[in-house]
Amino acid sequence: VQGVVEKKNTLPILGNVLLEAHDGFLKITATDLDIIINEKLTCQTIKEGSTTTTAQVIYDIVRKLKTGSSIHLTLKENNRLKLISGKSDFNLTCISPEEFPVLEDNLDEEYLEIPSFEFLKIINKTKFSISNDETRHYLNGIYLDMQQNDNKLIAVATDGHRLVKISKQNTTNINGSFIIPKKFLSILSTFLEGQSETNLIISGNYIFTNNNKDVFYSKIIDEKYPNYDAVIPEENPLTLIANKTEMLNNIKAASIATNKNTNQISLHLTEGKVYFKSVNQPESKTVHAPLKSAKYAGEEVSIGFNAVYLKEAVSKYPNEEIVFSFKDSLSATLFLPNVDDQKTTILLMPVRINE
Repeated sequence: VQGVVEKKNTLPILGNVLLEAHDGFLKITATDLDIIINEKLTCQTIKEGSTTTTAQVIYDIVRKLKTGSSIHLTLKENNRLKLISGKSDFNLTCISPEEFPVLEDNLDEEYLEIPSFEFLKIINKTKFSISNDETRHYLNGIYLDMQQNDNKLIAVATDGHRLVKISKQNTTNINGSFIIPKKFLSILSTFLEGQSETNLIISGNYIFTNNNKDVFYSKIIDEKYPNYDAVIPEENPLTLIANKTEMLNNIKAASIATNKNTNQISLHLTEGKVYFKSVNQPESKTVHAPLKSAKYAGEEVSIGFNAVYLKEAVSKYPNEEIVFSFKDSLSATLFLPNVDDQKTTILLMPVRINE
């Protein structure tokens, strides 16, 4: 639950975890008001009770205890939590559990049934494009659009510089759209590792998953997502075909000599010759990295990119042969992988080369 606790919060209670001991279980809950995580573990309940204590402190203590050692928790009358493990003895400050935020009870369940490995693939292929700009809150998550009429499930993430769109068959029973926050997705992706199948449940303004032991809730970002299709070119006439591993290595090589403030590299294409070049002004460092596997038959053109964004886009490409299409040096470029069960589009906006 540590991942959801706010490190910088205005409410002290949000820095705490809620501990509830009853019926042979210890339930641990954390929230930042947008995301709530419940975890259950078995325990010997000598006397039922609940309290909240500082998440960071108890996490640091337990992390340093000997693996496999027993932990004894006792809530004292002075509202202090006594933690004993072996010869270690700690007294932790507490805040009343009555101050801990609770989840709304009016949840109407609609099940979004996606095998966890499928949803994990969607998260991993799109989340690198999620915006961190808090002034555009609607871009701080993955947009899921489930269209029953067209039998499609579309997942989109963009930060205005790059965009990923995945389109596949909608096997859910939901017809609608919503934005899942990035923080929830990061925690969820860790949880989904190793899970055979997990149902995501949409209910009102919440999305959550429940395997009877772990429950993750999150508020959906209740804002309108921009028209992503408007920025995707319908036709890019020029095409480059290259090897993914070679392209990644060449991007890394050209990046060595880039200006670290701009991270600019340029891709130069002529028939029979394709190479990356570092862009570094006012210094005069230059690296040329030829793409020997490249296949290109078109007009001469040079396209500037943010090297970090380009490397992420290429690394997320699912095939070893990359198909890269473009129109000119300033229009949106597309990576178009061939995936059997879905259509994937990776869009990257070029930058003006400053040489």
